[in-house]
Amino acid sequence: MFFSLSLSLEAQSVKLDKYPMIPDELSYAFCDYVAPFASGIANGRHGQYYGQITPSKDMYGFGQYQMNDDVVITGQFRMNSFVFGIKMGSHIVRVGSSEHYISYDLTSGEPISITKRGEVIPVSDEARKIYRFQSLSYASGDRYVGETVNGKRDGYGIYMYKTGEFYYGSYKNNDRYGAGALFLTDNHIRIQHF
Repeated sequence: MFFSLSLSLEAQSVKLDKYPMIPDELSYAFCDYVAPFASGIANGRHGQYYGQITPSKDMYGFGQYQMNDDVVITGQFRMNSFVFGIKMGSHIVRVGSSEHYISYDLTSGEPISITKRGEVIPVSDEARKIYRFQSLSYASGDRYVGETVNGKRDGYGIYMYKTGEFYYGSYKNNDRYGAGALFLTDNHIRIQHF
């Protein structure tokens, strides 16, 4: 009796515990809760916020905070505090929450480390070849600034249209994935699910 055994081997991808993954149900619940909030501009002592604001004038929902020290935070806010998103400085960008995030070097685009509840974990050389934070330009004049995996939009990023509008959210294999927000030029924000 003859038996044939066939094995299929796939290249194992390097997985990083970059930041907490928000379950779809929780993400959609957040979006449903903040959807009715108006969008507006608020000036504070640390900078200017453009995003969703509660009736009591708290930053709550999707927004972008331009800080006085040239740091730009784009993402989700709750009760005037940053919860999750992209915090971009002049040399370093952090993606994730305040407690758990990945840091990238903006000069090279390479991941530097992952910080999880105060512990700093270095990123392997193998992961540095796969994961990046990049600026990608398109023939349409649009531009993407965000995380990539093997050169494809994957992770969190900001897609900027040549019209001045921009979309913040997560991507998977070059496509929008999950919840995000489209920031319109008329100061409105449209929450979207993919």
